Amino acid sequence: MFPGQGSIYVGMGKKLCENHELARRTFEEASDAISVDMKKLCFTADLKELTKTENSQPAILTASVAAYRVLQETTGFRPHYFAGHSLGEFSALTCAKAIDFADAVTLVKKRGELMRDASGDSQGLMTAVGKVPKQKIIDICSEISASDSVVCVSNYNSLKQNVISGHKDAVIAAEKRLADLGASVKRLNVSAAFHSPLMQPALEQFKIVLNEYSFRQPEGIVLSNVTARPHTADQIAERMAQQLVSPVRWQESMEYLKEQKIRLAVDVGPGKVLRNLMFDNFPNVKALTYDASDDANELIKLLENEKTIPFISRCMGLAVATKNLCNDAQVYEANVVEPYRQLQLMQETVDAENRGASEDEMRRAKQLLLQIFNAKKVPANEQEERLQRLYLDTETESLFNA
Repeated sequence: MFPGQGSIYVGMGKKLCENHELARRTFEEASDAISVDMKKLCFTADLKELTKTENSQPAILTASVAAYRVLQETTGFRPHYFAGHSLGEFSALTCAKAIDFADAVTLVKKRGELMRDASGDSQGLMTAVGKVPKQKIIDICSEISASDSVVCVSNYNSLKQNVISGHKDAVIAAEKRLADLGASVKRLNVSAAFHSPLMQPALEQFKIVLNEYSFRQPEGIVLSNVTARPHTADQIAERMAQQLVSPVRWQESMEYLKEQKIRLAVDVGPGKVLRNLMFDNFPNVKALTYDASDDANELIKLLENEKTIPFISRCMGLAVATKNLCNDAQVYEANVVEPYRQLQLMQETVDAENRGASEDEMRRAKQLLLQIFNAKKVPANEQEERLQRLYLDTETESLFNA
C-alpha cells in the first residue's frame, strides 16, 4: 500500500538514505528527472513549501519508491497486489513496473502543477469526517452544493472515516452541519480540493500529458482508485486522468483485497495512514508500516518465514472460491466435482512423496482449474484475473507468462 499526500512530513526518506545506497540513488534519479534537489526538499524544506502539491507529489513518490526498493533488496519481498491512495497509485504502478520511475516522477510533478493551477483562487479545502454514516455525509454535501460552490465526498476511506472536498465556503458549511450531528472534522494539510469537480481543468490537460507516455501491463495486480478493481495496461492512462475528479474508493479496494484472502498488508512510504486505515477496515488482516522501526523489524521476520503457496492446493482454493452459475447437475458433476477430485488426488500424491509439484503436474492442474471455471460459467476476464492471482501467489509467473 502506497500513501498519498496526507502522509507527508519533513525528513521523510532521510533515514533510508543514510543507511542504503539504493535509496540515495533513487533520490538522485528523481532529482535528475525533474531538476529538483529531492533530498533537500524532503529532508530540510519548510513544511509549507513541501506541502505545495507540485512539490509533495514527486516527494511522496520518491520516498515511497525508495522504501519499496530497499525493502525488496533486503528481504526479497514480492507483493501479489499493489494499491496506492490517490497520488500513491503512481507509486504502486511504478513499483509494479507499469511505468519507469523517471517518467513517473516527471508525470506527478506535472500532475501537481496542473492541480495547483486548476485550484486558481477558489481556495479549495479538504476535511476528514468521522463518527457519522457515509450516506449522511453524501446527503449534506448534496444539500449544500451549488453550481458555483461545490462540496462532495472525495475519499471513501473506511467505515470510520471519509473525506470531503470542494470550495472553501461549501466545505466550511458542510463541516458545521456535520459537527452539529456529532461528527469529528479535521482539516487536511493539502493545498487544493483534490478528487472534486474543481480538478476538471486539470483532468483535461493531464489527459494530453498522459498520452505522451506508455504504460506496460503491471507485474502484479494494481488496483485502481476509480474502480477499486485491477488495472489493465490499456486502461491505465484513462483511469489515472479520471482519478483527479473521482472519489478514492479505498474502502472498496480493501474489501477486494480481503476477498482475495491477503495475509499481510504493508504500508510502504512515509507515515502510517494506510496501515491505520487497514486496521479500521479489516482489523483481522496483519498490517505493518515500513516507516516505523518496530513494524519494519517485525515485517522482516515475517518475510523470512514466508513460504510459497503450493500450486495445486491454490488451484483447489480458487476452484472452491469461484461462484457457480451452472444449473445442470450432470455437467457440474462431470466438469466441477470430478476435476476437483483429480486435483485432490494430485495434491495427496505430492504430499505423500514430500515434494513440490512438477511442471507437468502444475500444467495439468491449471487445465483442471480452467475446466471448472468454464463449467461454472466464469467470465473470461475474471478467469484471466484469477489465473494471474494463481501465478502470483505460487510465484510461477515465469513459467506461465513466458
